[in-house]
Amino acid sequence: MNGKTVAAVLLSGLLFACAQTPPPQAAAPAPAAPTAPAPAPAAEAPKGDRYVVIRRAQCEDLLRLDADDRAAASMFYIGYQASRFGSARINVSAIPATQAAALDYCTGAPNRTVASAFAAAYREMQR
Repeated sequence: MNGKTVAAVLLSGLLFACAQTPPPQAAAPAPAAPTAPAPAPAAEAPKGDRYVVIRRAQCEDLLRLDADDRAAASMFYIGYQASRFGSARINVSAIPATQAAALDYCTGAPNRTVASAFAAAYREMQR
C-alpha cells in the first residue's frame, strides 16, 4: 500500500465494517426457544477512492476523527515526519508526548496543516 493510499484510509475516518455471516438456520426452532435479536445492519462502505493530500490535510479534519482513527493518523504522521527528518529510529516512549503536542497545536490552530503540527511536535521531542 503506498503512502497516499494509507493517508487516504487514515484521514478519511471511514473504516469498513465487516459484515457478519448469519449462522445457519436450524430446521425449525422450538417454540419455547428465545430468539436472538437481528444483527445490526453493516455500515455502508464508501463508494470510490478518497484521496487526501498528506501535506495539505487540515487539523480540523484530524480533530473530527474518532479516537482510534486519530491515533492511527497520528502514528502515520509521526512516521512520516521521522522519514522527512531522515531519522533511522524513533523513541517509542516519546510517541504519546509527540502525539499530544501535535494535537495541542491542532487544537490551537484548526486551520493549520496536520503535517506542520506533527513536524513542530516531532522537532520539539527531538530536543
